[in-house]
Amino acid sequence: MKNQKIKHPNTGHAWKLGLLAVFLVAALAMTGCYMEPDRIVDDTNGLAVVTGGQQFETVITPTPAVTATPTPVTTGDQQVNWSDWNFGNDTATNPPSNVITIGVSSTATPVGNATVGLSTATPKPTTTSSNSTLNSGSSGTAVKQLQQKLKDLGYYTGSVDGTYGAGTVAAVKEFQAANNLTADGVAGIKTQESVYSYYAVAKSSTSNGSSNSSSSSSSSSSNTTSATNAPSYTNGKTNIYLKLGSTGDQVKILQNRLIVLGYLSGTADGTFAETTEAAVVAFQKRNSIYADGVAGPTTLTKLYASSAKKASSVVANLGSLKLGMSGSGVRALQTRLKELNYYTGSVDGAYGAGTQAAVIAFQTDNGLTADGVAGNSTLNKLYSSTGTGGSTNTGTGSDPEVYGETVTTTGYTTISNTTSTSTANVIALQDALTSNGFSTGGSDGDYGSVTVQAVKDYQAANNLRVTGVAGPATQRMLYGSTSATGSYTKLSKALGSTGTAVKKLQYTLYEMKYYDGNITGTYDDATEAAVKLFQEVNPECGDIDGVAGPVTLQWLYSSSARPCNI
Repeated sequence: MKNQKIKHPNTGHAWKLGLLAVFLVAALAMTGCYMEPDRIVDDTNGLAVVTGGQQFETVITPTPAVTATPTPVTTGDQQVNWSDWNFGNDTATNPPSNVITIGVSSTATPVGNATVGLSTATPKPTTTSSNSTLNSGSSGTAVKQLQQKLKDLGYYTGSVDGTYGAGTVAAVKEFQAANNLTADGVAGIKTQESVYSYYAVAKSSTSNGSSNSSSSSSSSSSNTTSATNAPSYTNGKTNIYLKLGSTGDQVKILQNRLIVLGYLSGTADGTFAETTEAAVVAFQKRNSIYADGVAGPTTLTKLYASSAKKASSVVANLGSLKLGMSGSGVRALQTRLKELNYYTGSVDGAYGAGTQAAVIAFQTDNGLTADGVAGNSTLNKLYSSTGTGGSTNTGTGSDPEVYGETVTTTGYTTISNTTSTSTANVIALQDALTSNGFSTGGSDGDYGSVTVQAVKDYQAANNLRVTGVAGPATQRMLYGSTSATGSYTKLSKALGSTGTAVKKLQYTLYEMKYYDGNITGTYDDATEAAVKLFQEVNPECGDIDGVAGPVTLQWLYSSSARPCNI
């Protein structure tokens, strides 16, 4: 018993603690054995695929991708259209631009139907203006853009052709006056910035389209100032006749349109005198319309259309011209005096001593005050004599409406309330009108006021001449059963064509608004111009030559023929 060893109570615990320490050291050592996984360098993991196996390419060390740091949002959350992100892009990508911050903003302004509280950036003016001043005589893309914007704002009604002419000058002046700018007709940087800005004042819809004779050189005091230099041609009526002796607002609108298109110069005065008549004749010739100087429906429709052709030069001037003046009006005066053998100098647009002497000689020969000033009386007298060129309708022949009462073409005879028409034909007409949505009050065979109005409504809706009389052309279109066939003899001015065939041609063109003259039976300049216009609108006829050949006549007398739309 003496030699027996006594075991200390803490010896087993010490052994266990030592073993635990060994494990902890081993674990710590293993943490240094971490291996980074392979990085994808490209689609082939750094291997080039070649015939017979793979080989390593040059090792590429990728540049760590830059992570964009988002801007902290101070109010509310963010709504993001994630379609703006390109997840396939391995370069840094900026956050989408269409982030709307939701939360109450002290400067929030509702946009459209947006709820108050959405904070949106203040829009910047859309500017496509040029960096240089545009004025009379300028041309090019910048002028086109200016014209289009002025047209969008309601100030410009002419053709967007890139030429800074009288119409553009007038539109710019009107815009400037309405937008508190100096109304000088010159589109400087300030004017262009205003035109293209979102705060540009559009033309008031209450403008009556009248034109003032004076041009403003000072800024307007009100944004509601009415037009002073350019009319609104949408107020121009096309269902009237304007001719020598006519006066009023419609004449003024007509004159202003002729000024814009370059046929007249000066200031519209609302009086249809010889100078205006000369301009109308020139416009009619330029646009292939019967040139009689009377502005009827066909002429007015074309005049106010955007497709109206401009003049190559001014024909006449409205207002007085005198020594020392210059411009297109003087050039037109010199041209006319030269035609009448009073002026022998050069047509240079400068009212010098030679022009004054020619005016005095003309005034003396025509019983006018010989003061050398070309006032209204002198100018109107200059254009009162014949000499405008080309043959014109002398007024002989039958009135279209009178002739049309009995005309028959392709089996259709005019149906009206003044002709002896069978009840069956009237009922067929009423049925056809009703089926096309034009009520006649019933198919009773009575061509009364309701049927007359239904015919008028149908004609107006289909670009036919509105008469209330169902002529052959109206019936062909209404029934839609006549094909472009048949045997016809060629008619033309060169052949000297006359007779019934020409009369039927003229009346059909009259019904379809291509011809305004009397039914003479003579293939004259007016008839040729009407045929050309028909061929232009109906390309199925072939060449636009003014010759009514078999193909043109077949198409004209078919239900597919299109009425005048220009």
